[in-house]
Amino acid sequence: MGRVLFCWELGAGYGHIAAFLPVARQLRANGHEVLFALKDLEYAEVLLAGDNFAYLQAPMRWPDDHPRPPASSYPGLILNAGFTYEIGLLTRAKAWQYLYQQLNPDLIVFDHAPTALLAAHGFNIPRAGFGNGFFSPPRISPMPNIRPWFRVADKVLSDIERQVLNTTNSVLARLNTPPLRILADLFEFAEDFICTFPELDHYKQWRSANYWGPTILQTAGIEPIWPSVGAEKIFAYLHPKYPGLEALLKQLRASPWSILVHIPGTTPAFIEKNSSANLHITPQPVMISAAAEQCDLAICHGGVATLSAFLLRGKPLLTLPFQIEQLISAQNAAALGAGAYVTVESKSPNFKTSLTELFRHEKYSQAARQFAEKYAGFSSTQQAIDIAARCETLMTNAHINGNN
Repeated sequence: MGRVLFCWELGAGYGHIAAFLPVARQLRANGHEVLFALKDLEYAEVLLAGDNFAYLQAPMRWPDDHPRPPASSYPGLILNAGFTYEIGLLTRAKAWQYLYQQLNPDLIVFDHAPTALLAAHGFNIPRAGFGNGFFSPPRISPMPNIRPWFRVADKVLSDIERQVLNTTNSVLARLNTPPLRILADLFEFAEDFICTFPELDHYKQWRSANYWGPTILQTAGIEPIWPSVGAEKIFAYLHPKYPGLEALLKQLRASPWSILVHIPGTTPAFIEKNSSANLHITPQPVMISAAAEQCDLAICHGGVATLSAFLLRGKPLLTLPFQIEQLISAQNAAALGAGAYVTVESKSPNFKTSLTELFRHEKYSQAARQFAEKYAGFSSTQQAIDIAARCETLMTNAHINGNN
């Protein structure tokens, strides 16, 4: 049977692995082998060991301490990630190519892995994009401004994109691979699995896509255990590096609600310091389907899968973005009327007031329920089956290449 290689190069958290895991399980059930090349191995054993999936460290750029201006477009994102230094980019691309040669996959799936994608252009192997769509930009040039609330001249966008394209084509020339006409040609996929809903697409105003729905790992994790103190239930999934974390927890401890918080990688000392009778903290992943079913409201940073999990259960959200991808997702959820958000730039934010507002006004819950009703027929299980079936088609029809 076939061999599928999943590549993840940029980004953080375990959402990248968790998103593809249901598809990987389905591919294995269909008789295929799935290998993972991962940027961050911290959560690999927790998420993959139970299924005995093999995983490798992905070739990646070693981070440095040089400050960089916020990116205003996808080319700016990968410029900040090393697409400005030809030798470094070439070295990483050759490392990816060596990985392909050794593993000999029948299909390569890319989740935010631009260097891996660049390297794959020299191979006659079907390629598929996978993710919530933020890292699969629209096929236009110049690519759009992802911070539309800031005015960025078209010339600035074009100049940054041209710089990235020139570096990319220089590397491709040294790899004896034809150049790209425009940077969007980097995303020459046989299939682009854009795993979100149209309303939550980061580029919804710039493209019409075949949306596969969000990838939600429904069954992994522990059952939620709620504090007995407090009335309405709030579930929070928070990052340990969120700048406002301790201020948020302090306000939640002083609230009238029963709150369960999942913070990956948090320490026993932190848990002891920040817990209370009405607020419990766990470093272990919580079963998302159960948490979404039982809670009255959720707090998260704006990952599409997490947002979708609660919206599909008709639950409003308070979103606390601290990255541009999360901020756009938060704005999309707010535009639905199903929640509110607090930006990381907010000084002395009153989280408790925002949560009280969401509880007090029925319109937020009503909007979330309307979203849930619209997509009541969506099935994560069926989605994994459908994506796996499409992957099988790509593997058995190796002539399929180019954009779907």
